[in-house]
Amino acid sequence: MPTPTTSPAPPATPRDPARTLALLWGLHADRGARGPQQSRTPDEVARAAVGLADEDGALTGLSMRKVAAALGIGTMSLYTYVQNKDDLVDLVVDRAYGELYPQGHAPGATWQDRLRSVARANWDLFAAHPWLLDIDLARPVLGPGETRKYDVELRAIEGVGLDDVAMDATVTLVVGQATTAARRARAARAAHEASGQTDDEWWAANAPLLERISAMSTFTVAGRVGATVGEAQQSAYSPEAELDFGIERIVAGVEALVA
Repeated sequence: MPTPTTSPAPPATPRDPARTLALLWGLHADRGARGPQQSRTPDEVARAAVGLADEDGALTGLSMRKVAAALGIGTMSLYTYVQNKDDLVDLVVDRAYGELYPQGHAPGATWQDRLRSVARANWDLFAAHPWLLDIDLARPVLGPGETRKYDVELRAIEGVGLDDVAMDATVTLVVGQATTAARRARAARAAHEASGQTDDEWWAANAPLLERISAMSTFTVAGRVGATVGEAQQSAYSPEAELDFGIERIVAGVEALVA
């Protein structure tokens, strides 16, 4: 395996969406016989970067140097694949999205079940790659992985009676529900790690004081509902229960819309 070098990075290259799209779709220019020859493929670069992001649980520590070291190439060599960290992040995100729906469709015999599958697939994706929750989705990557994901999710409700705008809105709503629940789940894990206590342990430790406060409180509805939810979910809050409740409301809404 080649020994990684510690060559200084070249000056930062301005973000170029056209160049990034060409990279994602394999349309980047051939470097020819005179340019540095590439010993890795863009997919290998993306796979290595995803592995590093998964180890850290975040994209903040992802660097060209670390990816080059993981690939066993020099940092300067990595710049023949991606010209800056923005390109690298787009490559990583698109690679992660491409993992979804290996069978080529959202499972389910009915469109309702397929929508549930879409929600669950995104929930599982965020559990596997929590750093995806930090990505700004205002401007999508539009690589083959993300485009394929979007196509599969749209086809889950193709032909049910929604127009194209409503199809897009429905998919956005379902993915948004999964994203919100996944963010809450990550926050709960972070609180657990910071405090050293699980939710159950925290509530058990504070139960005596909370009972005294409840007895003094005039917020009777909040007390009743909170107690009922805690008993039903064995927790004050369940992100997964939020996901399931939300997707069922979305399914019911679409059923009413196409009825």
